[in-house]
Amino acid sequence: MLVNGAGGGAGTFAIQLAARAGAHVTAVDNAGKLDYLSELGADAVVDYRSSDFTRLEPYDLVLDLAAHRSVFACRRTGRRLRVLAVRQGPARFEPAAELCIAGDLRIHIDRTFTLDEVPHALAYVGEGRALGKVVVTP
Repeated sequence: MLVNGAGGGAGTFAIQLAARAGAHVTAVDNAGKLDYLSELGADAVVDYRSSDFTRLEPYDLVLDLAAHRSVFACRRTGRRLRVLAVRQGPARFEPAAELCIAGDLRIHIDRTFTLDEVPHALAYVGEGRALGKVVVTP
């Protein structure tokens, strides 16, 4: 499995959950995040600034959380393309929450912003600088 945008909040969860399920995980993000992604369970790490993940080996599953590449380029990494739709509601997230409470799923809080700083928080995440979660407090 390849996770593009692996260093963000959803990507760090995806790495850990895939590794727990026994998948071989390749994590793609910027070089500053790669050591942490290895600590989370990524078997291989790729700096997207120096390597094009769509030109690497074929993968059974690609989770593209960054979506900066065209679907045609991503198609080279696997057999078929599908859209992942996540249903809303607390019940969908209870299993992950239970793993967090038990200490089996790590959450990294990169930064905390105030409500007045939401534009800065969005820019920080949008620039790809966040490692893990960014929290906004009221």
